[in-house]
Amino acid sequence: MNAISSIESLPSAIQSAATTINRAAQGMNSDAAVVASSVADSGDMLKALIDSRQQLLYTQAGAKLMDTANEMLGTLIDIQA
Repeated sequence: MNAISSIESLPSAIQSAATTINRAAQGMNSDAAVVASSVADSGDMLKALIDSRQQLLYTQAGAKLMDTANEMLGTLIDIQA
């Protein structure tokens, strides 16, 4: 992969990371609503709590992807300078 194609892929990587984080946040909000309204039904609450843990992992993965894309951009800038 040359430097130009690497630079072209960065907006896509950063956009994917942001999309992943936004979807995880939406999922977390949905899970929070289920937990808040599930006083009697512990089955739904348990599913929402498990799903919220998965949303945390998605958020961490998105943040790592964004961090890696930023690091790659810094490296490419250093190489070109």
